[in-house]
Amino acid sequence: MRIAWLYTMADSLTSPEGTREQDLIALLGQLPVACMLVSATDDIVVAVNPALEHLLGWSASGLIGHHSAELPLWASPKQRDGVLQLLFTSGSIQQHEARFQCHDGQSKPCLIYVEQVRIGDQSYRLAMVHDISERSNADRELRQSEAKFAALFIDSPEPYVLFDKRSAQITEVNHRFTEVFGYQPQEVIGKTAAEFGFWRYPSKRPAVINKLLRDGCLRNESVDLIARDGRVLNCEVSSNFILIGNEPCTLSCFKDVTEQRSIEARVKYQAYHDALTDLPNRLLLHDRLQQHLALGERHGLSCALLFFDLDHFKRVNDSLGHTCGDAVLQEVSRRLQARVRKADTVARLGGDEFVILLTGLSGNPEQSAERARVNAAELLEAVSAPMNIEGHGLQLSCSIGIALSSEHGNTPEDLLKHADTALYGVKASGRNNIAFFEPQMQVVVSQRLQLEAELRQALQAGEFRLHYQPQVDARTQRITGAEALLRWQHPETGLIGPAAFMHALEESGMILEAGHWILEQACDFLARLLDRELVSADQFSLSINISPRQFRQADFVAQVAAIIARQQIPVQCLKLEITESIMIHNISDTVKKMNELRDMGVRFAIDDFGTGYSSLSYLKRLPVDLLKIDQSFINDCTRDSNDAEIVRAIIVMARSLNMELIAEGVETAEQLAFLQQQECHTYQGFYFSQAVSEDAFCALLGPPPATR
Repeated sequence: MRIAWLYTMADSLTSPEGTREQDLIALLGQLPVACMLVSATDDIVVAVNPALEHLLGWSASGLIGHHSAELPLWASPKQRDGVLQLLFTSGSIQQHEARFQCHDGQSKPCLIYVEQVRIGDQSYRLAMVHDISERSNADRELRQSEAKFAALFIDSPEPYVLFDKRSAQITEVNHRFTEVFGYQPQEVIGKTAAEFGFWRYPSKRPAVINKLLRDGCLRNESVDLIARDGRVLNCEVSSNFILIGNEPCTLSCFKDVTEQRSIEARVKYQAYHDALTDLPNRLLLHDRLQQHLALGERHGLSCALLFFDLDHFKRVNDSLGHTCGDAVLQEVSRRLQARVRKADTVARLGGDEFVILLTGLSGNPEQSAERARVNAAELLEAVSAPMNIEGHGLQLSCSIGIALSSEHGNTPEDLLKHADTALYGVKASGRNNIAFFEPQMQVVVSQRLQLEAELRQALQAGEFRLHYQPQVDARTQRITGAEALLRWQHPETGLIGPAAFMHALEESGMILEAGHWILEQACDFLARLLDRELVSADQFSLSINISPRQFRQADFVAQVAAIIARQQIPVQCLKLEITESIMIHNISDTVKKMNELRDMGVRFAIDDFGTGYSSLSYLKRLPVDLLKIDQSFINDCTRDSNDAEIVRAIIVMARSLNMELIAEGVETAEQLAFLQQQECHTYQGFYFSQAVSEDAFCALLGPPPATR
């Protein structure tokens, strides 16, 4: 292999003129052969590679920038003049023996080659130096050196092909080409790529060739090629024109990026699709909305955005687990996709929220609205049809909010916001229905946002208060306990009950901070009652409501234990009220936490019993001490036989499970008399007292024993 071929290859490594010198210097730095690059214009040394430093011992910094005639490596002036004269006479040097002075003072016989190298419009001389100290090893070292040069092509980690520039016939391929494409050298050498069916799309080949001829190179040109076994490979082709000897050739690299493109395609797909349902996600929905809004404006068409939310879907996750909940979401997605046209889009935004984009609606706004309403009704019916999920028979309803591009906005953001607002209106008015966006709905949403902002301010400013409603033994008329109830001392409105804001605390997540504050304050009040001897530890208990989100915190047990220790209250005086929804969510975790607290002495009551989803199987597993009969049954127990029977059944069940009972919402003597007939004697309600402030509650307890 001629050494000039290497020079030409190095010269063609990069296309931009300003980077060719750096590329050649970088290449020299990797070569095992001692090299020096000298400017042909002023004979100044431009580069010295590590191999030359190692061979002669001179550092590159001591040589670079010096005139070639002034280098310290010449053995003698006479020898220097002879080499330079030979170079100036013939323009190159082929296998000339010379002796060079080493840094350690020794001289070393060497064989030198010098070739002219042109980079852009600059000329250089590339000198290569071989140690021939031992003449017997000279041939072997030369062969090894040439083999290393050949390795740049033959053993490259990327597939390379060498073409004859004039005929486009293949003259050489490297090992990696055979590994990637399966063709043996004898199968392709002497043929053009077109002759053995290398191109998947031959019609694209002329354009690629023209680009190579026009630009003088190719850089990462994307083409599809066919391997010997018929596989289609996505490749990036880079090509340069080079000279091998005097023959013009084309050196092309065919990098297989099939796997890379596949990964990129998967990543892109995942970025725009929901992982659970494979539906378009918010990003892709937004993109399609923009496209259809632009098309609609151009062609006089409108579109409708249907915002879905499954009613009470959280109960499915809580009662049957997230695996079952995921299966429900997948089934809903299939049903929605089956009921829309291919031109429409079904997307999942997250959780149980789905959006359908109905496109190409023609006619006036009333006609578009009617078509959207009919579609929404059909989809509502499809979602509400019974389904069997993992052996569970389920029937869900959903709520749908609708926004029309012709009426409710001309941007994706406006349509999504208004459809979501309409959905919120459906949920606020009872769910399982359809509603179009109306401007006044925005007022409701704004009010909700304002409420959440004011609640955050209330938490920071300490505007919450606890009131206490007595729990009374009707047989002795003695207060045996109390329930701590939250109130908001609004700076403008005054005292506000929890019905007006508790739902916002729950849904916003602020209930975690508020719940911790309630627990701390109620235990502090209990400690003060005991210190003042207004109550006794064996005859009084304080009930504190625990929200589901608060109970599900991983460190809830530790929080309760820390507050009890900090307030130093008798544990048996503390009663935590939980709802039935807590019991059915992750029953194993619920039992574990309740048992840990029960082992500490904390007691549990089930609040609003009879309105949720509890069953005897749950009650038997949980360490529950007390059932509270919901006031909705107490209200009409003296007038409605059904409510009366429900109350009787709850009392009988509690007695059979050795649980205590408290009736909530007792307001009349008749209600109390009915309860006492059924052997339920403990109650709370307006018949005795509403929830009152700390001072008022202390007054209801009466003076301490020392002052009585």
